Amino acid sequence: MNKTARMQSTAKSPLVWIALLVGGAAIVTILLASRGDDAVEVRFETSSVQVSGPELPAYAQPDPAVGMLAPTVVASTLDGDRVELGAAGNPLVVGFFAHWCSHCQNEVPRAVQWMSAPDLPTGVEVVAVSTAVNPQADNYPPSAWFERVRWPTPVLLDSETGEIATKFGLPAFPYWVAINGDGEIVARVSGEIGEEGFRYLLTLAAG
Repeated sequence: MNKTARMQSTAKSPLVWIALLVGGAAIVTILLASRGDDAVEVRFETSSVQVSGPELPAYAQPDPAVGMLAPTVVASTLDGDRVELGAAGNPLVVGFFAHWCSHCQNEVPRAVQWMSAPDLPTGVEVVAVSTAVNPQADNYPPSAWFERVRWPTPVLLDSETGEIATKFGLPAFPYWVAINGDGEIVARVSGEIGEEGFRYLLTLAAG
């Protein structure tokens, strides 16, 4: 399937989830669901990831990564699906956010509003990456934050060590990366970009 984001079911048995939890494979938040007295939802805040391809150089201006192929990523989403961000497919804009970052806390709810505009460039997928997760920091857990602001597109969970962010050359938060349909980096931006900047990234990705 020639799409940048491909959803695959990754439902695991309760024993597998418990083993991962006990083994400390990921940071988790356990929420008691209202469906029944003994119903428990296990929400993972990080995931195992597979990142292949070249590591992008550190972000700078002019950006040395422009024209390079983007890394290929396989990671879990907040919904428990496995998503593959391919090196070629649909144009893509990726936003990297940390739940404790005050600039991200400003940018994310605004981006939700920007994505609802009817006149955005068509055919461009927008994906968030939740990274730098810290249970001791502000606004934890990130899963509750993204649900609270009603983020409308997939949210990928980075690994505990931030492998996706590192591969993409993240310098600070928030961090945006635009990728065209050939899987090439066309722009990277660090900091709050505003609606005009968001539209510009989508336009660049769309080509």
